[in-house]
Amino acid sequence: MHQTSRHLAAIMFTDIVGYTALMDEDENAAFEMLERNRSIHNEIIRKCQGKFLKEMGDGILASFQTVTDAIYCAGYIQRACEKEQHLDLRIGIHQGEIVNQGDDVFGSGVNIASRIQSIAPVGGIWVSDSVQRNIQNKKGIEVEFVKEESLKHVKQPVRIYSVKVDCEKLDKEQRDRIKESSFSSTIGKKNSIAVLPFVNMSSDAEQDFFCEGISEEIINTIVQLPGLKVAGRTSCFSFKGKNEDLRLIGSQLGVANILEGSVRKFGKRVRITAQLIEVSTGFHLWSKKYDRDLVDIFQIQDEIGLEIANQLQVTLLGKTVAPKTREQTRDVEAFQLYCKGRSLYYKRGMALYEALRCFESALAIDPTYALASSGLADTYVMLSFHGYLSPTVCWKKAIPASENAVKYGPDLAESSCTQALIALLHDRDSERAEIEFKKALSINPLNGQARVWYALFLLTYVQERFEEGIEQSRISIENDPLSSYAYSCFGLVLASANEVDEAIEMAKHAVGLEPNAMLPRYTLSYCYLCAGEYHKAMDEGQLALSSSNRHAWNLNLMMAIYMELRLEEEALKMYKELEAMYKEHSAPPSNLAIAAAAVGKNEYALELSRIAIDINDPYLPCKGIKDRASKALREIDGVDQIFPNLTLSKS
Repeated sequence: MHQTSRHLAAIMFTDIVGYTALMDEDENAAFEMLERNRSIHNEIIRKCQGKFLKEMGDGILASFQTVTDAIYCAGYIQRACEKEQHLDLRIGIHQGEIVNQGDDVFGSGVNIASRIQSIAPVGGIWVSDSVQRNIQNKKGIEVEFVKEESLKHVKQPVRIYSVKVDCEKLDKEQRDRIKESSFSSTIGKKNSIAVLPFVNMSSDAEQDFFCEGISEEIINTIVQLPGLKVAGRTSCFSFKGKNEDLRLIGSQLGVANILEGSVRKFGKRVRITAQLIEVSTGFHLWSKKYDRDLVDIFQIQDEIGLEIANQLQVTLLGKTVAPKTREQTRDVEAFQLYCKGRSLYYKRGMALYEALRCFESALAIDPTYALASSGLADTYVMLSFHGYLSPTVCWKKAIPASENAVKYGPDLAESSCTQALIALLHDRDSERAEIEFKKALSINPLNGQARVWYALFLLTYVQERFEEGIEQSRISIENDPLSSYAYSCFGLVLASANEVDEAIEMAKHAVGLEPNAMLPRYTLSYCYLCAGEYHKAMDEGQLALSSSNRHAWNLNLMMAIYMELRLEEEALKMYKELEAMYKEHSAPPSNLAIAAAAVGKNEYALELSRIAIDINDPYLPCKGIKDRASKALREIDGVDQIFPNLTLSKS
């Protein structure tokens, strides 16, 4: 049996016009044309960060993470074909769900892209409405409505648009950006650096986690250096596997220097190469190769941090300052398991369960491993917060793990952040939570989880200190300018502060960075709901549902939207879906409490709210009760007796 998976993507379908006739006339010429077409597609799809999925006769199917990449790719392909004799294409693009089964790809999204392509004119690029919505105001792209068309095997008519891409303008802008970065990247930024994920030179793909872990630990080490600006992990890791010009990377991350390297493991030995490069000149400030026993990996990380301090002349009181050694395990296998666990933890969703197994395995090897303990605690907290596991089960595991992290790693930002989460979500002690968040950020200002949670959940949702929440959110995106997570959470902060227009802009930016992730789509839908743009909220909410396997938060959000649109029957269907989750999977009661209130089951909503408080359900008291989707719950008489310490806005 082939495993089936689904994901949201921008789907591009291209087809050669007149190929069948040419095949009948001159078979050799037809095959040559097919080979030229394949070569053009391969090169341009790769450069535009796309994936060449398959050929179907003279048609080619490709997918992209963003619709912008798909549009730019189509434009460059059409321009390349203009230089080829008789190579004329039609191109159709749609954003929708792809179904992968083994090596095959299919689904309604593929069908719609194919149908749009079939009716496009020679040399044209036609797209669906789902694509058009995401390319408004994009540079170098002109969009014009064509018609509404009923497509074969598609239930609803599809609004179709014609797209023109100004490739020359895009080329010029990229050259200008690179040129500008070469002159300006060092102005006021000499002591700034990005650490790119080290390249895995081993044949085992599992070693990718090991390489990421080394890069992340170097970031966590050098961020201690006073006066050194370090780009955040998410932004740095967004360039993984991409052969981008270092000047362009430096410009996007706002840094003057880049550390890159590679790792090769063989037996019990490891070879690490590292080079520090000045962005503006491409000059290698420092490079070194380490051939060591695998157990020396932690010493190598410390040595690299010290070399960076020396080369960039990061000084304090006239003296070069060496970064402190972080508390670590001495066991390489435990370290590898931790690295994999953290990588999976960042993905959220079902990956959290595998992250648990990694942290548990690391602690089985080294019970004193503080980072693995904090990872275990964080994962249990997230499993409960996202509604995957009972709070009672999670707190029994998370609290001892957090205590273990503090015991063996009292000076780790991760330990303090974990303590803050438990103080906020379990103990409901906002004063202690703030102390721990601030401690974590004083140790590591780049700790994205501490910064975002402090801004969104403590300052915004619990204490309604909106200006401070906005200030902390701005710092988070300055530190990590390519993090969709940071932009999404900033959007939620702004929406709560009733800064709806800017909230929508932040959410759109998050979607552009990571269009297939749940949180950006959820945030954009939420912001549209707050703005009263209910149809836009519904469109984005449907995409969020699709990309999240119908997560309870998205079901609640869609219920709120449906109720605003007076689509009570649709809302009731989603209520029944949430009710089934609660009864069949022992899901936490918070999401069902919000849903019950939305459909008028007030007594049941209050009963579930009391249960949520009794079992320390982390979602409802912290975020859920303040959420726009919880408006109906907040308006029930008597709810203030369940949440006496919360200021309940009726908005």
